[in-house]
Amino acid sequence: MLAAFRFVLVTLLCFLLMGPLLNQVTFFDEKPVVVLAVDNSASVPATYDSLDFLALKKNLANISDEITAEGYELRIRNLQDYQSEVESIEFDQNATNLQSLLKGIASDYEQQNLVGVVLASDGIHNYGLSPQFTQLNFPVITIGLGDTIPARDLSIKSLNYNKVVYEGNRFPLIAEIYNNGFLNETVRVQVIKKGKVIGEKSIDLKGDEQINSVEFILDAELKGIETYQVQIVPKEGENSLLNNKKQAFLEVVDSKQRILIAAKAPHPDVKALKNVIDKNEGTETVTYIEGFNSVIPEGPFDLIILHELPDLTGFPSWLSAWLKSTNSFYITGSGILSAINEQNPVINYNNFGQSDNAGPNFNTNFNLFEIEASLLRRMAEYPPISVPYGQFNFKTQADILLYQRVGSVQTNRPLLSIYNGDDMKSAVFSGAGFWKWPLQEYAFNNDQKLFETLMGKLVQYLATKDDKRKFRVTTPQNQYFDSEAVTFQTDIYNELFEKIYDVNVDLKVVDGEGNQQEYNYVNSAANDFKVTGLTAGIYSYTASAEVNGKRESSQGTFSVEKLDLEDINLTANHQLLKNIASNSGGKFLLPSEMNKAVDYFKTLDAKPITRSDEKLQSIINNPWLLLLLLILVSSEWFIRKYNGSY
Repeated sequence: MLAAFRFVLVTLLCFLLMGPLLNQVTFFDEKPVVVLAVDNSASVPATYDSLDFLALKKNLANISDEITAEGYELRIRNLQDYQSEVESIEFDQNATNLQSLLKGIASDYEQQNLVGVVLASDGIHNYGLSPQFTQLNFPVITIGLGDTIPARDLSIKSLNYNKVVYEGNRFPLIAEIYNNGFLNETVRVQVIKKGKVIGEKSIDLKGDEQINSVEFILDAELKGIETYQVQIVPKEGENSLLNNKKQAFLEVVDSKQRILIAAKAPHPDVKALKNVIDKNEGTETVTYIEGFNSVIPEGPFDLIILHELPDLTGFPSWLSAWLKSTNSFYITGSGILSAINEQNPVINYNNFGQSDNAGPNFNTNFNLFEIEASLLRRMAEYPPISVPYGQFNFKTQADILLYQRVGSVQTNRPLLSIYNGDDMKSAVFSGAGFWKWPLQEYAFNNDQKLFETLMGKLVQYLATKDDKRKFRVTTPQNQYFDSEAVTFQTDIYNELFEKIYDVNVDLKVVDGEGNQQEYNYVNSAANDFKVTGLTAGIYSYTASAEVNGKRESSQGTFSVEKLDLEDINLTANHQLLKNIASNSGGKFLLPSEMNKAVDYFKTLDAKPITRSDEKLQSIINNPWLLLLLLILVSSEWFIRKYNGSY
């Protein structure tokens, strides 16, 4: 017997050394699940007094207890996440997205024993896609909260204004006032900046349950982000004053880009270019033709366009001085180009006044900016223009935007070349007479989109100064809602202008009252740094880091706006809740019928689902096997000890 014990023990140990696996199947019952979804937006308690609202929450809690007593597993969810009990829900959300709520529940309980959802809401859906046509595989019992009778109220529906304005300009700010119950009355609307009323208008409200617009023309004074508060002076009998105020955040930027067009003589090319540039609100064009303009233009300029300049006599000293620090665009003409060859940094011609006729052909490998392929087809319709003929060579590495096309044959001769230097940009148009192109394009297409896009993007590219800083921290947006995270995008470069990572960055964020918050993070290729929980207001930030042995810094501003969609409309929308219930196979209930939700699940008689969990695990983890080994070892030891074997 002892030998048998020893044999079994050793055999089992050898067997376990082989690492055998055991397929274990566990069976369990999954109770039917009901989700009580509660719309915890701020509009729900706004139409109740405090006692009635407490009674409403108590009734919802009683329903949850009764459903649980019927054998269901009840889960409680608000607009954001799951809660342990109804009493812990805070009704403080400033926007309602019922579609996201229902789709989130469907995703959470996919392939689970979800038998239904009880949705308690006022039906005011103001964010995201409409929920009434959402396809659901479970019934939704909707409970209509709130008051469906429109209250006597005034509210600011929206503010319409340009998000970016130029310093020193005037801009319109339009407030849309929604009126309910104040027909043919007069209201005062004010614009407040830094606590001071800077604009006020009175309007006569026309049409009940309609929108009335009032426009203010304001001055953009200082560079940065400015806050303007628009408010309706309260009227007696208004249901809520929370929706009487709304803030506008706009960015005031530096004055417009200034572009100088200097020409040897009046030419239709100048007019064609000026027409394109003037269509961009952010630019200001100054034209100078010596002999026609007696006043010397005042700089600085973002771009200087030279039409057939310099000629053999050169050009004024003031223009030479500006060219040393300004991006340039040379339109050569087809005459003798010796002076232009000396001045421009891109190309050199040896033509002795010889010329040719050539049309444009787009370089498909050009990638500094994009032009729609559908528009480029129009280039075949452009007539030929006069271009210089002769030998040429590039002074530096240049990008060719347009090649010359002679008849139907494309050549490798450049028509429009661009050089992006370390300090300045320059372009050369080899020839003149492109004023014919927009005329021809309009004759065929009734618009000049290709010419305007081609020259507009070229001028914009040349007039924009590249950011050569090796440390930059920017916010992709200038305006955020208080429910969003503010993203700080960090770009750090080494001496070769290659991106580097894992650099320690210090960030200081200061609000409008001077309160400062400090953060520290390490820049990463995968993620940008984000800050949450900022309240409404204007913020400035300063970021600093040690880059290439030198302390670098970057600054900026942004604004945070409060998302107050719930204050705009307090009228319950029970029709939306009825549609949700009908489309999902559920039913709509009034608060007085709330107990019928429990009756619905009583009659449903849902059963638990038996599920199995199958998994492979090592036999050595089985505690019964360990017990068997202990019994074998202990039994042999005890028997031998008892019989005096050792």
